[in-house]
Amino acid sequence: MSEFKYACPVCGQHIKCDSSQSGSVMECPTCFQKITVPQAPATDDSKFIITGTKFGERPVSTASAAAGAAPVPEKHFPVTAFIVIVLLCAAAAAAFVFRGKIFESVPTGTITVNDTSSTPSNPAPVSPTVTVSADDIALGKPAFASSEETGKGNLIQNGNDGNTTTRWCASNGALPQWWEVDLGSTATITNTQILWERNTAYRYVIEVSSNRTGWTVVVDKTTNSIPTQINSDDFSAQGRYVRLVITGLQEGFWASFYELQVFGSINTKK
Repeated sequence: MSEFKYACPVCGQHIKCDSSQSGSVMECPTCFQKITVPQAPATDDSKFIITGTKFGERPVSTASAAAGAAPVPEKHFPVTAFIVIVLLCAAAAAAFVFRGKIFESVPTGTITVNDTSSTPSNPAPVSPTVTVSADDIALGKPAFASSEETGKGNLIQNGNDGNTTTRWCASNGALPQWWEVDLGSTATITNTQILWERNTAYRYVIEVSSNRTGWTVVVDKTTNSIPTQINSDDFSAQGRYVRLVITGLQEGFWASFYELQVFGSINTKK
């Protein structure tokens, strides 16, 4: 029984064995591949190394190798390189999992405004084409409201002051909220125009009264679902007081508008 060395056909690691193990199946201690141990070479030269055969493949003839093949130089698989490869693979797998968690945390779908602590910031800009008409019979008249946002200067009188950069706003997000104007005397009213704070679907009614006691609904948009910053409504009514009642809003928005204009003619008969 004599010892000899053979080379792993996968990683090149040199493995020592004896002639009694020829033909058996061993596992490479470096790459863990199954190898068929070759027949012991005929030469006693310790530098002559036969290449082993992967398990299941046809083995190399040691006779032909001994006759004409040059000795395989002894080499060892770089263990440090193997460890580095394993660590790099582990790091890549961890990075993939981490990246997956980041993507999972990104919300999908639409974002809903839900700020009920104050009026939404950065109100939509007023359309530059909107101007206050000289025919507005509500301009500068006494006005009243369910509440006003005094802390931010969004007062009742801003709703018909002729300035489209100032606005009235309710003091909180509760609904309904109302704002009304006293035209001073009975008028024939033909239409109204509201320049809202936001470009969204406001739900509201417009009422008219002669004595501020009995009110008649002349515009009913309590089911409105069309977003817009300007609502113009045509109707025909007689009355001294005009009241806007906001009944519904997008969540997080407050009842608020820049200007409410009323059109028609003041009755001059006593």
